[in-house]
Amino acid sequence: MKKLQIIIAIVGFLVFSIQSTYAQKETKPQEKVYKTTISKAPQKVKDVLKNYSGYVISNAATFTKKNNVTVYKIQLTKRNWSHFIYIDETGKVKGIDTGEHSGSLSSL
Repeated sequence: MKKLQIIIAIVGFLVFSIQSTYAQKETKPQEKVYKTTISKAPQKVKDVLKNYSGYVISNAATFTKKNNVTVYKIQLTKRNWSHFIYIDETGKVKGIDTGEHSGSLSSL
């Protein structure tokens, strides 16, 4: 009787371990991020950045290519707040991430 219980336990363990190895896993394509500088960005991107003259614009930038569209990510800083702006190669603003605070609030 003990041998039968051990065999059932081993078979059960094998079934569950094999089932997890054949389970479908979600594969998410990795977006490749490239480093660049503002001086290497297209002129249309530079033209959009002129609208943010009150901000300190980081010279470093990154870009990703997805569906034949290149989107640049550029950091803007004003006082103690950092923002990231996303601009495609045609000069259209795709989005802004805001609210990353650094430093003390006493300087405000």
